[in-house]
Amino acid sequence: MKKFVFFLVVLLSASVFAQDLPRIAVYVTGDASSENEKRALGTLILATLVNSGRYMGIERSRAFLAEIEREQITQRSGAVDDNQISALGRQFGVKYVCIADITPAFGAFQVSARIVDVETARIVFIGEASSPLKTMDDLTRVSDEVVHKMFSMGPLPTGPTTMMSVGVGGFFASDFGGGITWSNPAAGMGMPYTGWGIYWFFDIEYAEFFVGFSSGSGSWKTGNVEQDSMPNMQRTYINFGALAKYPIPLSNDFRAYPLLGLDYELSVKSRLRHTDGRELAFDGNDGNHQASVLSALWFKVGAGIEIGIRPGVYIRPEILYGLRTANTFEKGEAEAEKEYDRVAKPRLGHGLTLRLGGGFRF
Repeated sequence: MKKFVFFLVVLLSASVFAQDLPRIAVYVTGDASSENEKRALGTLILATLVNSGRYMGIERSRAFLAEIEREQITQRSGAVDDNQISALGRQFGVKYVCIADITPAFGAFQVSARIVDVETARIVFIGEASSPLKTMDDLTRVSDEVVHKMFSMGPLPTGPTTMMSVGVGGFFASDFGGGITWSNPAAGMGMPYTGWGIYWFFDIEYAEFFVGFSSGSGSWKTGNVEQDSMPNMQRTYINFGALAKYPIPLSNDFRAYPLLGLDYELSVKSRLRHTDGRELAFDGNDGNHQASVLSALWFKVGAGIEIGIRPGVYIRPEILYGLRTANTFEKGEAEAEKEYDRVAKPRLGHGLTLRLGGGFRF
């Protein structure tokens, strides 16, 4: 229970910490085919800025833009007055305003954008790009390129891009099922397991690859023997696998995603400890089993939330439910029951995994 409370405290602390990102608003001015295109470009630039992990958007974005239009804050040359926009930005509680200007040139449009610090009216970032602005793809592309150049990232890649990250975390794993079932279900043998571990992951936006290490134990259970007399099995695993995911933005700092994939648990060490003090090591010596007889493949489904806490840095709580194949040990125990004229089969393994990790994008 204490460890579960710890998970909640970390999660809540991170969400509060995420609010430290500076707030930004976007204003688009200049000549475009329609006001709708200008609004769409502004929305796309804002989304790109927020997804960069550097800024938060503002809830009153529409009210901010309406106030700019009402004030008609342009100089005689037609250019936007940065000082007046800075003053309005302070009223709406933003730290920065991104001002994008659209200028027609040689049959296309030049989009230049600058990020202004509202406290000093100083330009802190500037970028530009050109586009025919004829389709939504044009709008998306030019917004990405402008923001990309603002942060001195060089030319925007021409091919498909991915958001890659690496990280590390801890997890709690359980196996509620497992064991064997005889013809009399009450006489079946359950072999549950709980353990804690650490894992490392590599993420490419729609897929997560991981490798982990865990250790734990579980006391066997059966319906016709006193629980206090049942042996305890201690296990150590290396696990690795892959999960497909589909990120769904919830706000500026939160993304939820479903998970589906495989997790293979490779048993590397195991020991069976009886209540009378006797121990049986799964080491392959003296006719004993190898630890690998407890290895199993899991099919897992779940969900997670990614919480941005700094530009490019995030934490990621996840919950997974899984079904596993019967391991070699359970199959062997079920087969051995035939010597006693009893029909037995392996029990279905299933369990929960709770993970909390942190990573950074590159």
